[in-house]
Amino acid sequence: MDSVKSYCFLLLIALAFSSCSNGIRYKQVNEDFSNVESTADKSHIDSILNQLPKYSEICKNIRLNKVKFDNDLLLDVRTADLYQNSKETAMAMGMLVADLGYARYFERVQVCTDILDATKVMAEKLAVDNDIFEEYVPKVEENLNDEQVIFATIDSLLDTNTIVPAENEKYGITAMFICGFWIETTHLGLAQESESSGANANSLESHFNVLHSINELLSQLSDGDIIASLKSDFSGIESRGAHSQTLADDIEAVRNKIIKTI
Repeated sequence: MDSVKSYCFLLLIALAFSSCSNGIRYKQVNEDFSNVESTADKSHIDSILNQLPKYSEICKNIRLNKVKFDNDLLLDVRTADLYQNSKETAMAMGMLVADLGYARYFERVQVCTDILDATKVMAEKLAVDNDIFEEYVPKVEENLNDEQVIFATIDSLLDTNTIVPAENEKYGITAMFICGFWIETTHLGLAQESESSGANANSLESHFNVLHSINELLSQLSDGDIIASLKSDFSGIESRGAHSQTLADDIEAVRNKIIKTI
């Protein structure tokens, strides 16, 4: 698989199951994904991952569109422990990774730290091994007064390659993660007042190419609840197109089905 350098570094975490040390958590994940049937294959998922926007490309779009930082747009990190269903947790993790890239671009140290902490909580819910967090999170926490160390650490995370093991429940997690990432990046982009409508239009068109691939992946997965609902929502968004007058409302409707509030 080609090197994938994007926000999806946390897919490596979400897919690194450790059933020995996190048996109880894994049992819950297994139960939550027990109704998922899949005809997906690794090469197809790889092709979708390779289409996801790279960290540098997202930053370029932020600059072109004169985006301003707004913390209210981000997932509330205080709700991390409220996600109980593994499917919702995986999707919320995808949202958090998008938020991390957004906060990193604006060099918001405390926001980045809070997002990393919330992501660790969600990763534990997905029964993952903590080795990656044990390597990176302490570097952030120990250098709260050194912004450059923190940002260099986060950049190394955002540029980590990703892998996708070939097991059905992990495909389900991958799909949910990608859906969350796509929804959140679209949410952040549409919420901004752009001074460069042409650049924004081009970004949306590219973003919808990724959506088409996500819908292809979702078409190979089935369940009786969350994934089924996402398939309907995402296909509807794609059919209405990137320039639909209801796009912002459609994105918020999907997002609000997943996010928790306090």
